[in-house]
Amino acid sequence: MDPRIWNSLPEDILYRILSVASLETLLILRSTCKRFNSLFLSPAFLSSYKSSQPSPSFLCLSHPHFGRNRFAVYDTLRRRWRNRALPISAFLPRSLASSTLLASSKGILCFSCPASPVSFLICNFLTKSTRTVKFPNHPFPIESLNLVVPTSSSGDYKIFALCPGISFRQGFVYDSASRRWHQFDDITPNIKTNTRQEGVIHGDTLYFYTVEPYSIVGYDLEQRRWNRALSVGELIGGGSRVSFVRLVGDAGEQKMYLIGGIATGYGTVSEVKVWELDDAGRKWVEQGNMPAEMCRKFAAVCYHNYQHLYCLWHGGMICLCCNTWPEVLWFDVAAREWGWLPKCPLLPEKGNFGFTWFSVVPDLNTLV
Repeated sequence: MDPRIWNSLPEDILYRILSVASLETLLILRSTCKRFNSLFLSPAFLSSYKSSQPSPSFLCLSHPHFGRNRFAVYDTLRRRWRNRALPISAFLPRSLASSTLLASSKGILCFSCPASPVSFLICNFLTKSTRTVKFPNHPFPIESLNLVVPTSSSGDYKIFALCPGISFRQGFVYDSASRRWHQFDDITPNIKTNTRQEGVIHGDTLYFYTVEPYSIVGYDLEQRRWNRALSVGELIGGGSRVSFVRLVGDAGEQKMYLIGGIATGYGTVSEVKVWELDDAGRKWVEQGNMPAEMCRKFAAVCYHNYQHLYCLWHGGMICLCCNTWPEVLWFDVAAREWGWLPKCPLLPEKGNFGFTWFSVVPDLNTLV
């Protein structure tokens, strides 16, 4: 099309044309001229953008072999690995390239802030927007960090952090709408703190699992209080021994899933199952049982030590990741199928530690 026609189009007509383009197309167009770049970041366009095209999504792998602050990228839309590791400057300005990625949620990323050791750097790399959030406690060793984007259209987010204390943990919640921290004393000391296993948002509550005997407990982000713990054995109605549990959720569809390993009398995991919380929020319904051969490989991968195991929700899939294994085991919830993600070709043949995975799903509407 003649560039003069594009230049003469009123912005509301241009909005309507571009609002049906794929997100990938917008990224390409954004770099062609200043008008497109400013248009895509305008509140009017962001509020009207509703593409029917599949959105790109990526699994990013951090590993010492790639070098500091570099990521191997698996494109889940094209089902293939990118041919080179991506530097952190792809997400941030070069001046902030020494930041470390800590968490991700619905299009926004949380980094450590190199300019201030007691701050977080929140970034939506798609809109090229960043915000520095100062942590209220110093020093701040963090046992559990959660970046939460609730299921509202406001575009706001929350940061939930648990820090060790003298007699009990301290909890902190940051609300991007008010730009304030709220501090509370954590009276549930049995929460399992895995630096990579985040809590699961369901409604206004952030859910966690506890150490044995396994149970599920939630923190209401609006009421600012803990809910009563519920036994996993009671929830799934089993007499079987549960060897490990993990929680994962689809915040957009308001779905929460529980992944559990069922052990034999010798303590070896013989089954791995997935349950979904029903719409009433009262009962867990079995959705999948890992095939026996795959379960044996999974148990061998974990060496029967599941403390390094964590789960991610990524584009309709539950991804089971391990710090000591380069592959990801996935469960497609809709198709009820299991599979292994192809091993990253950029990794060396040997190397059995330091595998850290992030789910990155670009989103124009999440505000920083």
